[in-house]
Parts: sequence; structure tokens; C-alpha cells
Amino acid sequence: MSKSIFILLFSLLFHFQLLAQGFQVRNIYIETKKVFEPDDKDWFFASDFLNFFHHTTRKYVIEDELLFKPNSITDEDYIYETERNLRKRSLFSSINIELDSIGFNSYDVYVTTKDRWSLYPSIPFGTGGGEYKYGLKLEEFNFLGSGTYLKGELLYRSENNIGLSGQFYLDKKRFLRTPFNLELNLYTSKIKTNQELNFNKPYFNLDTKYSYGIYLNNSYGQTYLYNQDDENKLVNYSNQDFKLFFSRSWYRFDKIFFNAAIELNNSEIKSQNLRRAFDNSGKFLIMFSSLSQKFFPVNKINYYHTEDIPIGGYGSATLGKIFPIADKDGDNSYYVAGQGEISYYDGHLYLFGQLSGASSFIKSKGRYTYQEFLGLGFYRITENILLAARIYQQTSWNWDEFRQLLLDNDRGLRGYNLNKLWGDNRIINNIELRYFPDLPLFVFNFSGVLFADIGAVWNQEQKITETQFYSSVGAGLRLHFTKSSDGGQTIRIDFAYNLYEKKFGGIIISTKQLFSAFGEHSYKIPKVFGNDFDIE
Repeated sequence: MSKSIFILLFSLLFHFQLLAQGFQVRNIYIETKKVFEPDDKDWFFASDFLNFFHHTTRKYVIEDELLFKPNSITDEDYIYETERNLRKRSLFSSINIELDSIGFNSYDVYVTTKDRWSLYPSIPFGTGGGEYKYGLKLEEFNFLGSGTYLKGELLYRSENNIGLSGQFYLDKKRFLRTPFNLELNLYTSKIKTNQELNFNKPYFNLDTKYSYGIYLNNSYGQTYLYNQDDENKLVNYSNQDFKLFFSRSWYRFDKIFFNAAIELNNSEIKSQNLRRAFDNSGKFLIMFSSLSQKFFPVNKINYYHTEDIPIGGYGSATLGKIFPIADKDGDNSYYVAGQGEISYYDGHLYLFGQLSGASSFIKSKGRYTYQEFLGLGFYRITENILLAARIYQQTSWNWDEFRQLLLDNDRGLRGYNLNKLWGDNRIINNIELRYFPDLPLFVFNFSGVLFADIGAVWNQEQKITETQFYSSVGAGLRLHFTKSSDGGQTIRIDFAYNLYEKKFGGIIISTKQLFSAFGEHSYKIPKVFGNDFDIE
């Protein structure tokens, strides 16, 4: 009798311990559904034919994202994080993870994914800012079901008479099923060539302790400089970058990071007085940062598909040494920078703020001092109506090298010609009233927008109170492809009225929303702030 009671008590203590730690996963069952299934509302006569041209995601791609294994202990946090990580892959139109109890605190896990359409042959066409573009593009987001993204594009651009350009881009997450990502980008046109390689081990999930990687860039040809006389706009240049970084994290939530990075730059612009800050310099940076966040799934904010809003905060402090490379005209100084982020969400109102500041120092004298602010927000008026806003501001001081920030249709001021407004500093504010009526038609859904844009660019010697602000208003239509969870498959059509010139500013045809109504709190690689340089 006493032996039976002892066994019973031991069993209860064991199960209570399991409850405290989470629950036990017995078996994991993965079901991958095709893009079109017979029970879909949008199933039609050609669905089987279209499914033939899409390779359903291989199960190992899903298995690599699971944060739990058969016959292991897990908890709901890992279930939710797995769902988020699968959504980040942009391979699926829907993801569902269900638990089926098979005993006390023991469950079978059923993971069901439904593939999004991944092959997009298209004839890209766009207008806006007095320019146009057209071409041929082929995108495959899930090559042979392996989760590999491939893009090939031929594009003709009227802007600056650039003409024909070609691009090949590859992005492979978990390269060869390792914890490494591989990105390769090749671009060429009649004026320049750009080659990029990025190989890194990212923070795939909250338990990842180390992140490191390497980035290489080689760019050469000619570039446009817009604050010069017209005959001097096009100048020869070459630029090479090397970056190596390492990061260590602690804790699953309220994470703390130690980060170190080294960067080397070799740059040559064959024109006098056009040297940019930190050209031909090396940078050794040490950064301490922290991150805390929770996630809330939402839709009808930017698109109809589900997105995860991170709510929390991020902060970083960077110390560094800038040094010249060989006998080049590089900088020699110390560097300090800081960045802070915070967000708020109550189900209706969302606010996000990011403030960054940095400066280098030579014998206690500041040089290349920079400050920027990014603010995002929205208010959900009804389930289908949303007021969204963005403000982005960049300001520099003691910056005696060449800077080029543009303000035009591509940078958020709709209805203005490209490359006509430039300066050292910039501010842009966008307000949109977004309406999601949720009236699907076949594999498409629609939304509408009323918008107002205002912005300015100015040089360091100017006061912002003496700066000319430019503005526009208008309305737009968004065409959303429901078989995709990627914003790039949304067509944006805007009709803008230029309030400065008091005339119709043209029809703007592009992709994605102009801006996301919410921000991202995420780990960031150490970098030098303020070295933005806009080109065509």
C-alpha cells in the first residue's frame, strides 16, 4: 500500500514538473497544401493547371523552422514563435499549428501550411515623377519548393537616360540546411555595375546565441551627382566594401547583445571636391544593445494578409575607431553613436518612435555629427478604415564632405519629378486614410487610399524655418493578390496633385504600400550613421 502511494506521488510530482516546464510533444504531423485546393472559395477550372506550375514547399523547409521536436518538452511561446518564423518566410498564405491531447500534458502537434503562389512572370511598368519604366521580370519565391528566392529582370528606365539594365538576385535562407543565409545580387546597366555577396548566420529565433557574417560589395562605372552643374552630373567612380561582424546574445526575452564589426572601404570619385564622409576608411565598431518585444498578429493595416506587429523597445550604444587605409585620404577619428526605439499598441492606436544620433571626434572636436528620427503610427477608426502616418527626418552638422539626399516621388513626395530637389538634410511626412472594404474578386482584393505628403530638403547652412516645404494630395487604389503574403505583389496606383506647382502631378504606378504603418524592433549590425547617399 505505501509503495503504491509513493509511486502515485512520484508520478504526480513528475507531471506537475512537466506542467511547470510546458508540455510534452509526442508526434509532429506536417501537412502541406497546394496553392489551389478544391475546397477554396476561389477554386476554378484552371486551378489544377496552375498547381502544376508550382512545386509545393518541401517538408524539410518547415521542419527547419520548428522550435520543438518529437518526444520533447515545449511551451506555447515556442508554438507562437514558430508560427511567426514561418510567416516571415513569405512562402505560405496561411499557417496553422494545432495541439491534440493524447494524455496528461502530452500532445500531438499538427502543422498545416498552405502555399502561396510563388512564380511571377511579369512586364513591369511604372510611372511617376515625370519618368517611366518598363521591362521583363521573372520572380520565383520558392524555387522547386526549397524556399529559395530567385529574380531575373530586364528593365528600361527613362530616368537620366539610363536605358536598359539587368539584374539577377538570389536569396537562400538556411543555405544547404545550415544556419547560414546566402544573398547574391548582380546588377548592370550602361553606366554602372554592382556586385554584392552577403553570407551570414542570423538570429533565426529567440534562443539563437551567436550571429556573424561577411558582406562584400564591388561597384563601378558612373553615377549622377545632382547638386552640380548639368554638364558635371555624370562622374566616374569605383567603390569596394568589406564588412565582417560578430554578435553574442543573452536571455530569451529582454535580450542583451554584444556586437563587434569591422568595415573597410576603398572609393574613388574622379571629380574634385566630391569626397564623401568615411571614404577610403576603416571602421572598428563595438556596440552594446538590448531588445524587448511581444508580437500581435494583425491584418488590414498594410495588407489583407496577417502581419506580426512587434511591441516593445530597442536601444544601442556604439563606440568605434575610424582609421585611414594605406595612403588613401581616409578619416582618422573616434566615433560614438546611440539609437533608441519604443512602440505602443492598445488594439486601436499604434505609435512607434526611433531616434538616432552619432558623431566622430578629432581631439574633442565634433565632426560628421548626425541625427535622425523615424515616427510611425496608425489609428484604427473602424475594422476596415485606418489612419496611418509616417515622419522621417535627417539632419547633419559639421559635415564638410559631399552629401546627396533627394526628395521626389521615389522618396515619398508623390507628384514631383525625380532628382529635382536635393540637399544635405531632409524631412518627409506622409498621411494616408486607408480603406479595406474586403470585397474579393477571384484571387484579388482591393483597398483605397486618400493621402497627403509634405517634405523639404535643405543644406547645412540653411535654417529649417527658411526652407521651402513642398506638398501634394491625392487618392489611390491598391490591388492585392490574395494568393500571396508578400507586399510586393500589391499593385499601387496613386493620382497626385502637386500643391506647390498647382497642377496634376501624374499617375504613379508601383508596388507595395508607400510605407509600412508599423515599425520593426530587431537586432541591428553595428554601423556608421548618416552616410546615406542617394543616387538615381
